[in-house]
Amino acid sequence: MAKTVINKKRARSGAMGYMILAVMILVIAFLINIQSLDTRSKLRNYSEQEELINEKIESEEARALEITEFEKYSQTKAYAEDQAHEKLGLVKEDEIIFKVEK
Repeated sequence: MAKTVINKKRARSGAMGYMILAVMILVIAFLINIQSLDTRSKLRNYSEQEELINEKIESEEARALEITEFEKYSQTKAYAEDQAHEKLGLVKEDEIIFKVEK
């Protein structure tokens, strides 16, 4: 009878050990799943930030192109004439000036 009691205790402790092990495995799997969800969320956020940064890069590249084109234009005679006409009010010899009476 003593042997059967000892065998039952060993069987219970073995089953209890397996239960504890199974619970620990489930907890670890749950924690890994939570971490995975957090990582996916961060990945989505980083992807959105990357898209915004790429759009900013494209707009800045377009702006840089406009600046270089304006720099080339500002070196031309046409630019000097336009500025003289707009800012200084100068006219060419063959232009006719009309004055509006008030």
